Amino acid sequence: MIYWRFCVIIFDGVNMMNRKNTAVFIGHKECFGITKACIKKEIIKLTEKGVTEFLNGGQGQFDRLCALCVYELKECYPQIKNEIVILYPNFRIFHQELFDEIIYPDDFEKYHYKSAIPARNQYMVKNAAYAICYITHQWGGASKTFQTALKNNVTVINLADTLA
Repeated sequence: MIYWRFCVIIFDGVNMMNRKNTAVFIGHKECFGITKACIKKEIIKLTEKGVTEFLNGGQGQFDRLCALCVYELKECYPQIKNEIVILYPNFRIFHQELFDEIIYPDDFEKYHYKSAIPARNQYMVKNAAYAICYITHQWGGASKTFQTALKNNVTVINLADTLA
């Protein structure tokens, strides 16, 4: 018998998250020079501002590193939640045990795989007040999501700027 310690939440278009208490991670598939300490520092700052939910797309090195950071910080900040937003029901989740919730937005079954990624990114940005980012160049999906966050008045922290 299999027991799941997760719940899959399907949002039906009604925003069940409190945007002001939510942050999203946005970053390139590969990230170099960024440390867990740097990411944790920003997560702690947001937690002290009342952020309790951290949305993660679960793809790429930056997402994995951020998921691990939130997971490790839960020991000192038990109120925070690590949530992954999946593209489709059979999405392969890297280290599923790191996440408290799996979110599959309503109507995502209509998207082809390639178009589901930007739709998922839009969903996360629309549901967050903050973004912890690692953006080093102006092309690709992470950069487009970063620009969308700026246009949607999301408070953006780009860790790449601190490394420059």
